[in-house]
Amino acid sequence: MRTIMVIGANGFLGSSIVNYFGKKHKVIALFNKHILRFPGTTHFNYNLSDRDYMKRIISLTKPDTIIYCAGINDFVECAKNQRMAEAVNSYGPTLISSAADTVQHRFIYLSTAFVYDGKRGNYLETDVVLPQSAFGKYKLAGENYVRSKFMTYTVMRLSPVYGLGTIYHPSQFDQIRMKLQRGERVELPQNEMHSFLFVDIAMRGLEWVITQESRNRTYNLGGLTKVTWFDFGKLIAESFGFNPDLVMPAKGNFEEDVDFSLNGTDLVRLSQVDPLIMEQGLDLLKQQLIRR
Repeated sequence: MRTIMVIGANGFLGSSIVNYFGKKHKVIALFNKHILRFPGTTHFNYNLSDRDYMKRIISLTKPDTIIYCAGINDFVECAKNQRMAEAVNSYGPTLISSAADTVQHRFIYLSTAFVYDGKRGNYLETDVVLPQSAFGKYKLAGENYVRSKFMTYTVMRLSPVYGLGTIYHPSQFDQIRMKLQRGERVELPQNEMHSFLFVDIAMRGLEWVITQESRNRTYNLGGLTKVTWFDFGKLIAESFGFNPDLVMPAKGNFEEDVDFSLNGTDLVRLSQVDPLIMEQGLDLLKQQLIRR
């Protein structure tokens, strides 16, 4: 059994990590503001501006693995609060490296496909990174800090992750599904393509990194189906029996057509985790909803 610290347990991805690994390992969940209780999990607030406070928490709990999924990933929010977005997305790992200098651990930084330029898609880990958004630039800076500050690290670049959240940690999939269920219109970008990643596959890839992965690598991980956000919404509507006409095209964050799909061949080969096509993931979500 490992001791795993999750920094940024407030959101859908962070809470999914806590729930998944809490069944097999000791998990310390760190929240930015409001602490939400997970059964069998130790909880703290985190403060990335207070090194001594973070050092006390890390020294007390002695994690084997620290997973950093804190961040501001909303493009509008990043542009509006640039200083805060840079502090959390970029500088946060630097403070953690200083606070955790007396504890042997593996540091895992969850990054994004937006570190690429979006001009061709199907990106490998070895492709040139050239972010076109403030969010992508902050995350790339975070990656570089991790590589320069930590002795043992892994950077994981993930495509948008979809799955079932909770009332406190809704996913974007949840938000789209619930709007369609209420008969509301959903506006989604028609020019931004991704290889959407089912949450269970993301967790299994992360588990392999924690338990087996060799030191100091960067991995990409995405799903097998490459679609735009608009098409993703249409697939949700059709799969769950909602009116697909409620899904409307929107402009999004980019002026031109962009493709941020990731090629996760390296991680898939090593971990033997099988990514899913979109229809498989949506079928599994329907089964999970029935069991709730």
